[in-house]
Amino acid sequence: MTQIQLSDAQAVILSTACAREDGAIFPVTASLKGGAVGNVCKSLLKRGLIEEVPATDLETVWRHDEER
Repeated sequence: MTQIQLSDAQAVILSTACAREDGAIFPVTASLKGGAVGNVCKSLLKRGLIEEVPATDLETVWRHDEER
């Protein structure tokens, strides 16, 4: 079995999401600055570790359709 290497931020975000009833990664509890949240989300999406769904709350928006 291949083991996936995660950054500390990725590991914190995923483990927090696993502990949530809805499995959502937002709100992000890791202390990330600037565009770091977006970069981590893009990385997790690219690796197939998270799934993008339409936001139901403005606090969960990390990018808009034109940024895909």
